Order: sequence, then C-alpha cells, then structure tokens
Amino acid sequence: MLLLIGVVGCFSSRGDDRTLTQVRGTVYEPARQVVVDVYKPGMDLRGPPYLQLGPLDDGGFEVELPPGEYLLVARRRASGEKTGPVRSGDLKSDPVRVRVEPGEPLDLPVLAYVKQGNAKQPLGASAGWTTAIRGRVLDAEGNPVEGVRVHVYDHIQMSERPKFVSAKTGPDGRYEVRLPEGGTYYVCARNRYGGPPEVGELYGRYDQGTVDPSAVIVPGGQVVTGVDITVHKVW
Repeated sequence: MLLLIGVVGCFSSRGDDRTLTQVRGTVYEPARQVVVDVYKPGMDLRGPPYLQLGPLDDGGFEVELPPGEYLLVARRRASGEKTGPVRSGDLKSDPVRVRVEPGEPLDLPVLAYVKQGNAKQPLGASAGWTTAIRGRVLDAEGNPVEGVRVHVYDHIQMSERPKFVSAKTGPDGRYEVRLPEGGTYYVCARNRYGGPPEVGELYGRYDQGTVDPSAVIVPGGQVVTGVDITVHKVW
C-alpha cells in the first residue's frame, strides 16, 4: 500500500510489495492546487502517469514508493483539469528524476514555471515579485558554470528545504531568484536536488571568506546583484 498524506487522490502500488521508501517534496513557489504526476522511465510524459498526486493544497506532498527510478512532473492547468495539454499560462515543472533506494527517505523541491507561449519563466516573475537576488555561478578558475540551480534559505544552517530555487543557469552562469519580500537569506548553488552534497556533485555556498555562509540582506522591492557563487566538485 502507498501512504499519501495531505493529498487528495487514490492509487495503488500496482502489485509491488517490496519495501516502500518515503518521498517528500514541495512544488515551489509554493503552488496551490497543483498536480504531481509520477512516471517510470520510458513512460510517455504526456500520457497517463504511474501515480498522480493532488490537487495539493499548499504544494507539499508525501508518498511512499517502491525502490526504483521515477520522473516527477508538476502541472496546474487553468482549466482545472488533471490531465491534458499544458497551455500558455498554465504551471509546469521540468521532469525531476528521482532514484528511490530502500530505507533512504528523500526530501526534494520541485521548481515550477508559468508557461508563456512556447517559453517559460519562474513563477515569482509572473506573480510580479520585484525583490530578487542576482549573480553568477563560477568554477574555481572564474569560468561560468551552466546547468546548476541556486537554492535560497532563510536559516544559516541551510539544512531544511530551500525556500526558493532558481532556474538552471545558462552558458553565462547567470541566475536570478525572485522573492516575495525582503529579508536575510543564505544561498548555495548545486546541480542536483535534495539531501546533502554527494561525491561528484557540483556544490558551493555564497561566502566572503568566512567559515559560515555569508548572509545576503535583501531590502524589500530591491534587487541585490553581484551575489556570485563558486562551485567545486565534491570529493
């Protein structure tokens, strides 16, 4: 049996009686009434999912899954339908690949976008948020790093779920994270979601030569620039 907390919907384990592992997540920023479709590799992501979670009241979900690989896609259609094409103005995430191992709970964010024609933009931009953090992600030689995301926390320990997550950096390594309000934030860059940094992962925190992460103080309604982060491969 699959256990699902705080989610409206019914589904079964489809005959798989192996050990189940807890998977928790949040669709940012946060996305109410969103549906999370769970697929297995090789399934058509436009077709019926292996499991469907939601609609979610606050973007959070919790489910137990058998070990294996899965792809998670978050969607919210303006029509209110739980299936069908995603159109301009609807909410959608990129597929999030998850490997579920026996007895190793996962806690992951899912970054959603508002589709604009054939393009997409972070939900915070669509919501009209004018507070933001901008910078670049660089390697040790000062070269831009493509394909990583910046995670924003409101606690220096940076051990809980990130409050906000950027889109992936492009070839120039630049990022922007829109925020609903000003405050004191702590940021890191990494090329995967969830859990502590693993061997082979690109990871780096924003600091100014200190042992602890440096705070980024963001006044409400303003954009703080030059928050550059150097990433290294974890060994």
